[in-house]
Amino acid sequence: MVSVFYVTLLVLTTLIWGYIFYKKDYHPQPLKVIVQSFFAGLFAMAPVFAYKYIYQNYIPALAEYKIFRPLLDYPLISGLAVFVINLITLSLILFILSGVLSLILSVFNHSTIINLKNAIKDEPLGFTVVSLLLGAAISLESLAQKVFSTQIIGTVLGSILFLAIIEEYIKHLIVKFIDDKKLKDIDDAITLSIIVGLAFAFIETIFYSVNSGEIRIIFYRVMVSLPVHLVASGIFGYYYGYAHFAKPIMEIEGGDKTYRKSWLPSFLKIKKSTIYDDKKITEGILFATLFHASMNLLFEFNLGFIAVPFIVLGVVVIFYLYKTGIAESVLIRRFRQKNLNKLKTIA
Repeated sequence: MVSVFYVTLLVLTTLIWGYIFYKKDYHPQPLKVIVQSFFAGLFAMAPVFAYKYIYQNYIPALAEYKIFRPLLDYPLISGLAVFVINLITLSLILFILSGVLSLILSVFNHSTIINLKNAIKDEPLGFTVVSLLLGAAISLESLAQKVFSTQIIGTVLGSILFLAIIEEYIKHLIVKFIDDKKLKDIDDAITLSIIVGLAFAFIETIFYSVNSGEIRIIFYRVMVSLPVHLVASGIFGYYYGYAHFAKPIMEIEGGDKTYRKSWLPSFLKIKKSTIYDDKKITEGILFATLFHASMNLLFEFNLGFIAVPFIVLGVVVIFYLYKTGIAESVLIRRFRQKNLNKLKTIA
């Protein structure tokens, strides 16, 4: 009976969260798409397990607790070079694993194949960008070791923060591969990302409960893990939505100031929308990971009483992001309709 209670609690809480944000969507996706996204999210942990299997049996240098070691053990230039190679290798592995998983789950759906094809061309691998920023912080570890005689960053952030990056990156890829062409508005991206995040947290909770042999852990994770994942995924979804609609947004805003001031994109003939796309994806994975990892760290150090208010605040922020995304989507629709009317007038 106890097991039934906790499993029922997990299922009902997941459904309630999903329904709340499904109803927040201004033009919600068909229920079929929501179910498909949730189903895909249930398998999003597969690339995580595959990654662990690969580094445990074939490439130990890619382990979350080892991947930063070149920055500490090698000279600066060579250490950075090895670190970057490891990150690119890991990014490609996660990209391929998530792509194969998406194809299998969609039964080789034509739209998924198109999404994969487009992603190969435009996926900015924001995972690598943010990891490099993290690497800059990790490189200060040598100084911390000398001053405090302990590994402050390498042992704590090296696993918790890095795994948070991997999880957020994989959840994003699942949404991108399966649902990329189905997005109608920015708030669609938020909703679908949250649905995948809830599914990820759902199956993760089941896994940890079975693995630990303690069914009561479900209650703790229902109260904490589900909202943490939905907030982190919602943040990433918001920025992904802006990246997805980069071209019309850039047209509305009349160009990116950063692009106009930079000679390199102009010299390389890189589109303004591509620069904007990459910028938003990088911001998305950065903010989502910082929130996810910060909550993990607080609970790791038994500071849940501090984390809970931030989780509540995070949920409030997601509601605000919906409001902002919907407002921007309305502008995009009006802009497109205005252009369409112009074309009809010319014709």
